[in-house]
Amino acid sequence: MVTEIITRLLLYNDQLNSTKPHIPDDDSRYKPPSTRVASYQIFIATSLGIIAFVSFSFLRRKYPKIYVANLNNSNFNYLHSTSRKNLPSIPSNSLFNWIPIVFNISEQQILDHAGLDAVVFLGFFKMGIRALATCVFLAMTVISPIRYIYTGKLDQDYPDDDDDDDNGDLSSAKYIGNLMIRHLFNISDSKTDDDNFQHFLWIYTVFTYVFTFIITYFLFNQTIKIINMRQNHLGKQNSITDKTIKISGIPPILRDEIDLKRHIENLSIGEVHSIVIVKEWGSLNDLFKLRKKILSKLEVYWVEYFKLNGINNKSDLLSSNLHPQLGDSINLNQTSSDSDTNESYIPYRDDVDEQDSTRLSPQASRHESIIDQIEDLVSQYGSLNAADDSIGQMPLLDDELASKRRPRCKNGWLGVFGSEVDAINYWSEQLEIVDKEILRARTREFPSTSTAFVTMTSVAQAQMLAQAVLDPKINHLITELAPAPHDIIWDNLCLTRQERTTRQYIVTIFIGICTVLLVYPVRYLANFLNIKSISKVMPVFGEFLKKNHTLETIVTGLLPTYIFTIFNIIIPYIYIWASENQGFTSHGDEELSSVSKNFFYIFVNLFLIFTVFGTASLSDTLKIAYQLAQSLRDLSLFYVDLIILQGLAIFPFKLLLLGNLFRFSLESFFWCKTPRDYLKLYKPPIFNFGLQLPQPILILIITIVYSIMSTKILTAGLIYFILGYFVCKYQLLYSCVHPPHSTGKVWPLVFRRIMLGLLIFQLTMVGTLLLQSAFLCASFLAPLPIITLFGIWTFQKNYIPLSFFIALRAIDNNHLGTRDEEDIIASTQSPSSVGSMEDLTTTKTLDERREFQSTYEYPFLVDPLDGPIIAIDRNEVLIVDKDGSLVRKPQVIDEWD
Repeated sequence: MVTEIITRLLLYNDQLNSTKPHIPDDDSRYKPPSTRVASYQIFIATSLGIIAFVSFSFLRRKYPKIYVANLNNSNFNYLHSTSRKNLPSIPSNSLFNWIPIVFNISEQQILDHAGLDAVVFLGFFKMGIRALATCVFLAMTVISPIRYIYTGKLDQDYPDDDDDDDNGDLSSAKYIGNLMIRHLFNISDSKTDDDNFQHFLWIYTVFTYVFTFIITYFLFNQTIKIINMRQNHLGKQNSITDKTIKISGIPPILRDEIDLKRHIENLSIGEVHSIVIVKEWGSLNDLFKLRKKILSKLEVYWVEYFKLNGINNKSDLLSSNLHPQLGDSINLNQTSSDSDTNESYIPYRDDVDEQDSTRLSPQASRHESIIDQIEDLVSQYGSLNAADDSIGQMPLLDDELASKRRPRCKNGWLGVFGSEVDAINYWSEQLEIVDKEILRARTREFPSTSTAFVTMTSVAQAQMLAQAVLDPKINHLITELAPAPHDIIWDNLCLTRQERTTRQYIVTIFIGICTVLLVYPVRYLANFLNIKSISKVMPVFGEFLKKNHTLETIVTGLLPTYIFTIFNIIIPYIYIWASENQGFTSHGDEELSSVSKNFFYIFVNLFLIFTVFGTASLSDTLKIAYQLAQSLRDLSLFYVDLIILQGLAIFPFKLLLLGNLFRFSLESFFWCKTPRDYLKLYKPPIFNFGLQLPQPILILIITIVYSIMSTKILTAGLIYFILGYFVCKYQLLYSCVHPPHSTGKVWPLVFRRIMLGLLIFQLTMVGTLLLQSAFLCASFLAPLPIITLFGIWTFQKNYIPLSFFIALRAIDNNHLGTRDEEDIIASTQSPSSVGSMEDLTTTKTLDERREFQSTYEYPFLVDPLDGPIIAIDRNEVLIVDKDGSLVRKPQVIDEWD
């Protein structure tokens, strides 16, 4: 056996030398981009990833108010921050000690502190890790070794590995290894022995079934897990959202609370607790928008007034370490920057104790707060004359040097024309006029729309009513589960049905136009995948690249992946904007729509069309499977590089929150002028599923499609999901928030799209076998698409209802929650309110805490008409009231503002 191997190796060497073209000694030997690009990409992506990871570890310690949302004192009254105070705190004594802390956080902790949507999102990554790990194990232990025995290659990539190593020791070593394995297993290596090769191709058929069943098993297993968690979690809740439904298509005769209540109760479904009929509050919306602009102007002049009066202390809401040169005219805590440094990573519970102990009296800190400074300034000029209601005659304003210390403006068009007047007086009068119009508008009777929110007395009644058909007429009394009060987009809800329908049509047409137009840049990008297509588009540049192999490798190998990534980063924001203007009545529906739109874009434009224009021409529909397989085979190395870049480089950069960091730096310098601006500045960034979810779904589909042909892509996909899970887990728990309230409804979108990926995988494998003339092997794959479609039908019929509704048997405490709500409200108003709120945080779910004391009342009908905020001290704000007095109020942050 050894003698035969040596003899054949000598013959192989003679043949290689006789067929090898002569290459001059001074000419560098060219290797195809396939081997070079992967090495370059791994090096570049790893370097970028390490730089981003280390930078984040430094920045996280230095600027905790930006990177650690749940430890941010500035957001104490932001529910998503306070709800996480029991999460493990991350000490600052090490750069990387946050890694094991985040790793050890359990799924139950994620559910308690980040909500059900976060669990579903991270569950998708965990499912991808388990499924791909199983496939990688089988590929490495079975598929690749057998393929190596029969073909001499571990992967069925393009260009062939044989082309990569046209000479040298590596080729000889591979030949020896292949030869020894063939003799060990008694396999013929004759090029004309088609029987052995056909036997090998049966592996493709078998493992197409195996991988399909593996992915399907993990998908359904994760679906069952999510449904069980959803039923158990939501079934124990008794929030107002769980007991409320939204009814649309209400006929004019029932657009009255009493008539609609009587009609519903006559259906014998249950007892109605309350009804809110949505009305055409558009004019009130406009008044509040005008009020917001006036209030912003007034607060700017208040800031200028304090500056003129010598109050120029540094804002506590800006980190002194980040912008030490930036001075603010509102001192929000203290003048010393030491506190900013010392409080960076103290445990959050200590912050709560300090904030709630003495209502932030001056003795609570080493320096007097701005609120106390302002109150002292007011007291210097005596008390306010109670008989005078003019805002312009406040003691704070009525000082001896009024003419010198007060800001002035022009009262004409755009503040450029007109006479010069006292700015604070002028805008205070404007605010007073608008407030009077708002109070008058609140007493007006607005026309009712066809939408209403109906709150039942129990969760079970609401679930039954949401699934019932109430009226035999089409589009009459359509019921669905209501969004949470904080999740409603009231501006869109107040639109008429015609206005909302018009918006939907306009956005649909816009998306269609964008989809068509974006084909051209994608098609142009596809021309850079190989030198042949570049030569057709730009002959001169193509000839130049042929003479410079290194530049050719960069242009054809690296450049497309980076441009592809830039497209994936920029274009989704257009679809997010389109969803925001489509007229959805809740942020949850808006987010789900953006997930669908962005996945459609990256799947159609950046996968199918890119693949088609990259290498194939689908002129003959009978050859779709054949040409799709050929295209995907030719693009395999491109997708390897793409997944490496996305996983090793882009995910670590996501930790840096570059958008939030740049926004913070720019806004703090150029746009932040008032305390309200700083409140908005320090709000944690929103984790948007529409931006974060579509690409991982596409990466999983690409990995599945290549799972049998390329172990490299399969392994790269596994690494991508491992890194993605860890990064997204940190962001959802510590640095970002997810306000939309969709209760895990994003999972059906994920399930259906992965099943679509399985269909493409099966079609690709049919084409791959046809490329090898293995018609019998390909024919045995015919049942797989039918099985996959049956799985989709089963999910749609049996699993979808449980993914949207709560089963009646899963509902606990239909009439009472875990604690009587009136007792909770009473306890929060007692002197021991701190302990009561602590008890509320620990005994109720995140949704119940978020919806505590919420109602479906239109906010602009009940919101207080507070004056300008002139100072902030930790979790309190100082407001100038209508009568000129200074009022301390708890800081309230609008999560959608």
